[in-house]
Amino acid sequence: MTGITQIVLGPDGVVLAASGELSAGCIDRRLAECDGLPVNVRQFGDALLKQLRHSPDRLISASVSVDAAHRVEMVAIEALAIRRTAVDLRALLSSKLAVLFSQAADAGVTLRVAIAEDVPALVRLDAEKVAWSVTTLVGNALRYVRSGSRRVPGRTIIVRAAIDSVTAELTIEVQDDGPGIPSDTITRLFRRDGLNIQGAGLALLLTSDIVIAHGGKVEVRSSIDSADHGTTVRLAFPAKP
Repeated sequence: MTGITQIVLGPDGVVLAASGELSAGCIDRRLAECDGLPVNVRQFGDALLKQLRHSPDRLISASVSVDAAHRVEMVAIEALAIRRTAVDLRALLSSKLAVLFSQAADAGVTLRVAIAEDVPALVRLDAEKVAWSVTTLVGNALRYVRSGSRRVPGRTIIVRAAIDSVTAELTIEVQDDGPGIPSDTITRLFRRDGLNIQGAGLALLLTSDIVIAHGGKVEVRSSIDSADHGTTVRLAFPAKP
């Protein structure tokens, strides 16, 4: 008799639901991090997610054989399941950015975290997905920061969290002083139109999905001016999730 493992993936590669002998411990983890899954299953999941990003459908399913006695049925869905819990944002960013602090120091880049005093001790967010978004944005910024000018210091990344005084939204910003993004490119950042989306563009798409699933929005501000260059990605989460 053929054994069957069923796995449901969100568009960020996180396992939303699973059943079967190969799925133990996978829920709420990215497929690539799941123990006990054969390499071909991980590769199959990656391929399925790529299809989803360029498909008009919100759900794609397919199956792959592990061996003659086992089959994995996988579903990738565009809609994200958000699991809000009470999160200590200060502790979350400190722990998740620890490795990037080390990488930044090795690269001669200053990485700082600034959390305003009005940010509550606990906020309701999906900790895993928000942490992934922020660390991915910082990781992207590390690849692009550069030396500044006499007027504007360079090689700096700042992660800011605050409460918007007008909307009462929780905002998290990742600001860098890299070369900046041309305005015509910014208008295309969040489009799924069959382009070869990868790297920083793909990270922004997935971050946008995560924030929108929280009921929030993403804004990108950037300048390519030689004396005042850099990019800020602003994640805004609703005041009452």
